[in-house]
Amino acid sequence: MTVRVSAQWWLTPVLVSVSLVGLPTPPAAAAPAYADNVVVIMVDGLRPDALKQAEVPTLDGLIKRGASTMKAQTVEPSLTLPAFASMMSGLPVDQHGVDWNEYDPPRGFIKSPTLFEIASFNGRKWGAAFLNKEKLLHVIKQDHQLLLNVCSINEQGCNAKKITGDVIDSYKTATEGKPALFVVQLADADAAGHDQGWMSKPYLKAVEEVDRAIGTLLKGFKDLGLYDRTTFIVTADHGGHAKTHGTSMAEDMTIPWIAAGPGIKAGYEIKRPVSLIDTAATIMRAFNITDYYVEWKSRPIEEIFVDRAGTPTPSGAAKPNR
Repeated sequence: MTVRVSAQWWLTPVLVSVSLVGLPTPPAAAAPAYADNVVVIMVDGLRPDALKQAEVPTLDGLIKRGASTMKAQTVEPSLTLPAFASMMSGLPVDQHGVDWNEYDPPRGFIKSPTLFEIASFNGRKWGAAFLNKEKLLHVIKQDHQLLLNVCSINEQGCNAKKITGDVIDSYKTATEGKPALFVVQLADADAAGHDQGWMSKPYLKAVEEVDRAIGTLLKGFKDLGLYDRTTFIVTADHGGHAKTHGTSMAEDMTIPWIAAGPGIKAGYEIKRPVSLIDTAATIMRAFNITDYYVEWKSRPIEEIFVDRAGTPTPSGAAKPNR
């Protein structure tokens, strides 16, 4: 006896199986290739070796999440105001001309364009600066597209915790325009270094307090829904030795440089030499702003970015003098 099986009977489960397999799966949300926001945190007086001796879970997390070097170099003289001017202008001290290190209003402002002006002109980015020292006002020019907050280290309670809290509060209350480029300066570690000595217990404790404050800042960006679209850069203006800095000694000149965010490699150790000056062009690169026309010495740290090989070098970037 021949047993005939209905074609409809055995085809049905196959067709059902095919239909299930063939169902399109929702595509995973692609990670953003560029940043909508960039936060630059300059930790005044931070030596790279302090990150090994202090408990810094926030900075350790950024290092694992992003790209970093513990061998970056600041400018000469290794002082706060000249270094800050170089970071903001993408120029060495002899070109931007800010070679003093005290607040002296008659000297006026830096003559060179700064990051805020370049980002505003080229990407229509609003800015925000949160400063722990008044002398940095020689570099930060007041503008209607700039939110400026100065909380002097000489004032009671003006510490890293307050300043990072101010960043979040100011963003929430900004009504005219929301900042996209943030520059935050934290002076706790520098103050402890001058008072008790670099790498002393009070200095390392101050570094830990700064790390906790940066952690609060990161949490604030998560709560605002900005974290995944923000690149965070942490660096320093100088290191220090004994109770001072300003020399060409390695302890004064060597600084950390850390970047984490959209399109940046994770757990990557930067191979090429990095200057604090390079921060400027790297910020523009993180924003995907490449057609800026500025005669500076900054160049982007291209190797930290994912899948950007072969892209043109920004027109404003040139190889810095080392």
